[in-house]
Amino acid sequence: MKPKTNEQLCVLAQRGDAQAQEQLVQNNLGYIRKIANELYQSVGLGNSELGIDHDDLIQEGSIGLLRAISLYDPDKKIKFLTYAGQAIRNAMMDLISSAFTTFEQQLQSKEDGFPMERINLDDLLPGEDSMQRSELIADPYAAEPEKIMVKEENRRELYEGLGRISARDRAYLRYRFGFEDDMEHPLIGTALHFHLSESRAKSTEALALDNLWLELPWWF
Repeated sequence: MKPKTNEQLCVLAQRGDAQAQEQLVQNNLGYIRKIANELYQSVGLGNSELGIDHDDLIQEGSIGLLRAISLYDPDKKIKFLTYAGQAIRNAMMDLISSAFTTFEQQLQSKEDGFPMERINLDDLLPGEDSMQRSELIADPYAAEPEKIMVKEENRRELYEGLGRISARDRAYLRYRFGFEDDMEHPLIGTALHFHLSESRAKSTEALALDNLWLELPWWF
């Protein structure tokens, strides 16, 4: 007997077939594991204090897949896994975000924070020069370098621009956008790497992108 497709199993699961639900998870466990491994590496969970392992991510991804069943519309002719893929990833990221929020609260409750081996961006560039400079930057330009980061044809100009900004900004951007390992790291993973709160990472990123923008040739 020919095995049922994801789409056929999803229709059965929508009708209350618990066995079809279980089969959907089993059929797509390899994909769920792949996403879990990618996030585990890109966020840097192996070196973090969040206490999340591969199995935790796989479990949350499986739950995300199950949640997608009721919302899937087979009449739209979209593959089930294409539809459920984002739900799987979102479920894993929700787990990481929740753990990170708890981590931040614990960090703020301790005077000295956790004894983590992380890069302290403030040690790279003392003083407030970059903060003063940010006051001269117009907000509309802040998002542009994020798009530029992924374009290979601009890599040389970007490297030259990175060489002209502060060590603090350079360290952040090189890690965040994968200049060091060719892997773009999520904001939460970057915050963990540099021992920053999520809000501090966001403000650091916005400022660093502004400063880089001023050093790029297409600014002039």
